[in-house]
Amino acid sequence: MRRIPRWYFAFCVINVALGAFSQLLPLYAYFLGAKASQVGILSAVGSATTIVASLFWGKLADASPRRRPLVLFGFFGLATGYALLAFLTSVGALFALNAGVTFVWMAAGTAATLLVLAEAARADWERELGRFNAISGVGWTSGLLLGAAWTMLLTRFFGEGWGLRSLGLVVALIALASGFLSLRAVPEPAGRFNKSPAQTAASFMGNFVAEVRRYGPLHLLEALNPAQLLRFLQGRSAFGPELALCYYGEFLSFLAFSLVFAPFPVFLRQALGWPNELVFALYVAHNATSVFSYRFAQRAIKAFGHRLALGISLFIRIGIFAGFAAVGRGAPTGLLPLFFALAGLSWSFFQLATTALVSRLSPEHMRGQALGIYNAVSGLGNVAGAILGGFLADGFGFSAPFLSGAALLLITLPILLVEGRPQA
Repeated sequence: MRRIPRWYFAFCVINVALGAFSQLLPLYAYFLGAKASQVGILSAVGSATTIVASLFWGKLADASPRRRPLVLFGFFGLATGYALLAFLTSVGALFALNAGVTFVWMAAGTAATLLVLAEAARADWERELGRFNAISGVGWTSGLLLGAAWTMLLTRFFGEGWGLRSLGLVVALIALASGFLSLRAVPEPAGRFNKSPAQTAASFMGNFVAEVRRYGPLHLLEALNPAQLLRFLQGRSAFGPELALCYYGEFLSFLAFSLVFAPFPVFLRQALGWPNELVFALYVAHNATSVFSYRFAQRAIKAFGHRLALGISLFIRIGIFAGFAAVGRGAPTGLLPLFFALAGLSWSFFQLATTALVSRLSPEHMRGQALGIYNAVSGLGNVAGAILGGFLADGFGFSAPFLSGAALLLITLPILLVEGRPQA
């Protein structure tokens, strides 16, 4: 097996910060008095930012083969944003914070996938994406463990508010460390550049400003022209109908996922009365299982195809979401770690299969844009699901979003299974 590239470990470290912050944000919002609907909108703000950021960074990545500036911008941007959390004392301020950190992270996230694809042979894409995701998952799981331990210890001595705020400073330092680690570890295409670091920075900022102008309000309105949008949805674009159909299924999947998981931390705190450290610990089951499942997922995709792997992952999640509703109606809460472990297993199948499928179906010269659209479509699904899930939970109880998510995935299954296995 190929040696693990050094830059993978930089992403492992940044995922420690991302993992801890993933639950810190909704828990801190709940501490400040947010309801399930507000936490859902908070999640939706981040997902809406993902839509714009994915298209922006995907286009910029296709315009320039440089990857290191994108990674550094994302890592150091996260460090700055996370440090600000300790000084925010209103729910409203968290909306702007989530939008900012999401935008800067998407620069590094877009670059990471393209780096993996550039360094691996086409036949090895699934294996290498799985290995990269597994290493990143180790970092994410470590971040959740850090959050559980930190909030448990600090809350006892200094109170819940300081325990959560200080965790924001800790994850900011971790993100800063990952930025310094990536300075030399993240590669650029060999033999193509002779520019100094200062010239590299100037080139990146020039492209950044150019793309900001291209994606100004008027250009965004032009891109959202109903006629152009209809042609894309019909598959009458450079991406083709097969990839458009994949985006349809992906949108509905993420809509269902966010329906359930956006209000879920509030469900644990409000309906079940769990403390912060148990909320963090529960998500460890999800991510730890996911880490160890990527190799199994890669082998299953190779043996059975991308579409069948997607179908299996969604079928598992239908049962999980129904199980969440049962716990809300009195089933043993001890089932939740099992459900979350199965959710982690299904996520490894879903994430690896969809990323590889989009990469294989997209034209080579537009792969950055195709992955950007993939992230944007998932963000659009997350926006709608997070908002709807929060309001359903506040208005009808937490079983409403859980069962709605299960029903939506049932509708999505035939959409993702209708096409055959793509050619390598």
